[in-house]
Amino acid sequence: MMSFFDFAAVALSVAICLVPACLLRRQHHARAQDFFVSSRSTPLGVIGNSAVASTLRLAAVGPFFAWGATGDVWPAVVASGCLGLGFVLFYQLRGPIVQFVGGALREDRSITVHAFIARQHGDDATVRLLAASLTLFALFGLITGEAIAVAAMLKPVMGSTALVCLSVLGMLILMLLCAVLSGGSGAMASAQLQLGMAYLGLIGSAALLLYLQASMLGPMPPHGTLAIGLVALWCVFVLVYRRSKYVDTNLLRLADPDRPPRGAAALKRFQQLLNPVISIFVVLAIVIAGMLLYFIGLSGAGRESLAALQVGTNLPAAALIALILLPLLYPLVDVANWQRLAAIEKHIVEGGFEPGLRPGILRSFFRMAGTEGALLGLLMCMFGALAVMATQTPGSADVMPAFVTQLVSDQNEVTVVILPLLLAGVSAIALSTMLSMFSASLSTIRYDILPWFRPELSPGAAPAADEAVAMRCVTIAGVGFLAAIVAAFLAAEAAFRISISSSAFLALLFALGSAQLVFLPLVLAPLMARTSGGSGALSRNWALAIMGCGALGGAVAAAIHVMTGREAWLWAVVPVCLGMGLLAAVMARLWPVKP
Repeated sequence: MMSFFDFAAVALSVAICLVPACLLRRQHHARAQDFFVSSRSTPLGVIGNSAVASTLRLAAVGPFFAWGATGDVWPAVVASGCLGLGFVLFYQLRGPIVQFVGGALREDRSITVHAFIARQHGDDATVRLLAASLTLFALFGLITGEAIAVAAMLKPVMGSTALVCLSVLGMLILMLLCAVLSGGSGAMASAQLQLGMAYLGLIGSAALLLYLQASMLGPMPPHGTLAIGLVALWCVFVLVYRRSKYVDTNLLRLADPDRPPRGAAALKRFQQLLNPVISIFVVLAIVIAGMLLYFIGLSGAGRESLAALQVGTNLPAAALIALILLPLLYPLVDVANWQRLAAIEKHIVEGGFEPGLRPGILRSFFRMAGTEGALLGLLMCMFGALAVMATQTPGSADVMPAFVTQLVSDQNEVTVVILPLLLAGVSAIALSTMLSMFSASLSTIRYDILPWFRPELSPGAAPAADEAVAMRCVTIAGVGFLAAIVAAFLAAEAAFRISISSSAFLALLFALGSAQLVFLPLVLAPLMARTSGGSGALSRNWALAIMGCGALGGAVAAAIHVMTGREAWLWAVVPVCLGMGLLAAVMARLWPVKP
């Protein structure tokens, strides 16, 4: 059963997200962008931290953990490296996107990737609606996957399935409250707090696991030595790069900068306390890892690390292709990234920054999200190797929940601290991811779905009085969206036994995320055409055909997986979606234009 400390750690990690949302709930929002993008009180550090928090998803942590536990490190290396390159690609192609977002903010239009696609290809509402619907489908599946993953982590501790479901439902309700009470600013402020709790839980657990391994001084597999070295390097990097500032400590303010909300000072003190506590665990991990590497010997550590990297992978070729394509291209079409980019542009304009500072601010944002996001995925892989080695967890299909079970059954003076830290960290990861995606879903509904049914409520066209009507409509739609997520989660818990550590679970998440990749050709065409002086525009019909072909190809690959049971077909959904869309885009370029 869950101890008091375990319960307190999870409760604090989850409930802390409500504090910024409650502090920012009373702001006046005359425009849609003031609520669904950000208010003028959102610091740049909060925006950057929220981007880092959303890159680490608990549903993907299980397979990364399992790869590290078994020594199959190359899939994690490939996926993490491609995620970093994906943000580099986004930064290199940012010009037309920043120009579009800036114009949309000035005219109070939609700032989403769906509006960008529609504006470039026929300026048709149907194109925008189809793209937004595909995004909502992807976010629906990904949020449900996060709920399934956190339930799997809580089951070994709670024991009761009913208590686990109630806990997950509570997290989903908190997600709704945070997104509805304070909009984009509150969601980003809450997500950056969750990042701090995730760092505290993961780095604290890693430091204590290193202590367990040092106390045994037993033989280590080659990938265990590699894990110790990479965890030490990661801690050195984050200590130097972050300079002991893992969460932004600026005072939350409302529209009036001279009147901070009541309780903002207490939140600031908590953040100022959280930063040095994380640094203490970081330094502890560096010291203990250094002692272990000194015991092994630098030459021996290097030799064993190279041996670990020379081991091949058992994943099929389709899986490796998907691990390259989705992390590389998804940041460019992720509606949450466009939302945060709009928040940065809004902050720059309303803050009166000099125009020459914009490139540096954007470069810092993309560098933070890309670098830390990539290294966090690699850290989770090494954490898996370290956890199984230090606790001697037996290998199984569900190795991450098995590790939690091992901590519950083998209680001592160290594991009794590791368990609450780990639970706090994984709960923070899941909630920050769900909150970012749910906030992006509400933004999509407000900007791209609602105007289809109620054109008079389009942003920029609706007067201030009608904005309250639009907000009620979005809230009702958000509640319905949450109800569908809850129904899917409960159905999956009742009907399926899902292993969150299996590669098939990650393949399913990739298949769901590929629903947003189907309109990638429509995004890349105008971005790449600008460099050659063209427009890259297509007609409305071709835009619909490209998205339809990509979605149909992915559905066919998923159907073949269901009929055959072969995992490779589930991985193939990503390249098939992208390939069919690109093929249709090439046909659109080659098709003769009628006079």
